[in-house]
Amino acid sequence: MKKRLFLIIMLISVVSSVLSCVMTTVVYYSFYVEDAENKLKSIVELTKDFENWEDEGKINSSVNKILNATDYSMRFTIIRKNGEVVYDSRAKNESLESHKDRPEVAAAFEKGHGEDTRYSSTTKTDMYYYAVKISENEVLRVSRDIRSINSVFIGILPVLVLLFVFLLVIVYASANSFTRRVLKPVKEMTRSLDEMLEDGEVSGVEIYDEFESLSLKIREQKIKINQYIDELKHERDTIGLITENMKEGFILINKNRQILSINTSGKHMIGNDKFDLRPSRNILELIRNSEILQQVENSIEKNIHTIHDIKKDGRHLRYYFSPVKEQYSLKATGLLILIEDITNQKNAEIMRREFSANVSHELKTPLTTIIGFAEMIKEGLITDSDSIRKYCGMINNEGLRLIALIEDIMRLSRIEEGVRPEENSNINLKEIAEETAALLSPKAEELNIHLEVKVVDAFIKANRNYMSELMYNLVDNGIKYNKSGGFVYISVKKDGRQIIISVSDTGVGIAEEYQDRIFERFYRVDKSRSKETGGTGLGLSIVKHIAELYNGKIELKTKEDEGTEITVTFSCLQ
Repeated sequence: MKKRLFLIIMLISVVSSVLSCVMTTVVYYSFYVEDAENKLKSIVELTKDFENWEDEGKINSSVNKILNATDYSMRFTIIRKNGEVVYDSRAKNESLESHKDRPEVAAAFEKGHGEDTRYSSTTKTDMYYYAVKISENEVLRVSRDIRSINSVFIGILPVLVLLFVFLLVIVYASANSFTRRVLKPVKEMTRSLDEMLEDGEVSGVEIYDEFESLSLKIREQKIKINQYIDELKHERDTIGLITENMKEGFILINKNRQILSINTSGKHMIGNDKFDLRPSRNILELIRNSEILQQVENSIEKNIHTIHDIKKDGRHLRYYFSPVKEQYSLKATGLLILIEDITNQKNAEIMRREFSANVSHELKTPLTTIIGFAEMIKEGLITDSDSIRKYCGMINNEGLRLIALIEDIMRLSRIEEGVRPEENSNINLKEIAEETAALLSPKAEELNIHLEVKVVDAFIKANRNYMSELMYNLVDNGIKYNKSGGFVYISVKKDGRQIIISVSDTGVGIAEEYQDRIFERFYRVDKSRSKETGGTGLGLSIVKHIAELYNGKIELKTKEDEGTEITVTFSCLQ
């Protein structure tokens, strides 16, 4: 702005100076011409009444006196009415053409005097002619050369140049000083703009009255811009907080396949935790899976939503591809990729299928036995009373086994729901352990198994039936899978704010390849032995779910043919 203002002032000054010089020359020239004409008129008026205009010698003498008395040359001519030149001070011995048609001559004969200014081909310059009538038959015409305006301008050009340079220096200095003075408040206001925007007042800065409305408008716009920026920051922070705390992966790309945003879960699920999001990074730098990249292309090019499942490192991941569309044209301008870990869902589906198959198998086996023996009795294939009692006893045992299986399934289903019973109360696990030992003592004696109980008072807020079920299944397994003459050790102790339940035996133990599956439903290492002892394969699964319901942890220590120890630790000591 300073340079432009300076140039404008200089341009105006230069144009004004040039115009002034031109006007000065024109005015000077007009004064010069007028002065020359007046002088010539005065001389003619003084000499027109001279008495000896007929004597050429006296005429020459008078003309010479006049010419010597002036500093410029003149030409005297006497012209008769018929246009004949009878005397000319410059062309004395020359024959001149008729001057009858000269404007000044004609006007002099008609009015007594006449004048005219024209270019003379004889003298090669502008000439001013003034004629007066000296007799009825003659006029006296006096002329002098007048310099043209160009010659006048050239004559005074050096003075004009010096004057122009002098004015230019003054204008340059004045324009520079004026520009700085005019822009000083603007510069100070610019330097103090932040203070003016924040406080509304600028201390120590003189602002033009014309700028008050501008500064007010700037403050208003600053307030609106700050509000808009705050809203954008709030939205950005909110969206960033949401996406960063999502367990699902979140990736946003534009139509050029450049990544605009990605959260931590997205990096982790893709397997590129160290990915650094920088401007213009392509999706190819993040994902190398050809199936996913093909889905990205299909979704953007065809502008459709797609879903794709992949399995990676033992996890099942589901990718949702949703095009980001323009508001009016509905063209895809980007793509939103949402990644969901559906491993638990897939595992639950597998478990449901296995559970259905196991339940069907477990229910079918005793039912088949019951139906088979019942048909044999109905068809009369078994007639003697001893055989009937035998097979009826077998039907009864299978029925009891079937009822136990159904009860265990129902109990496990209730526990899996994760809803703690309302009848929770402070119970003493010492009492539960002693009651369980007393309840299973007859079975242990029958199998020649020795029970040893070592417990202390340990109170926990839980459902008594659930805790009894947990303890019963642990001790019952220790008895069923033991050796004749073996031991089962029952322990309840406290360690700080923890309660530790431990049931160990000296039984058959569990081979290493089966240890990871013993807490699965219906899983039995030795199926023939479980069938003999009436096991349903749900005992340890029930134990696991009860422990998880009350934030407990299960630890298994076992070695084949040496025994097994199962420890359940509860950290919620009451």
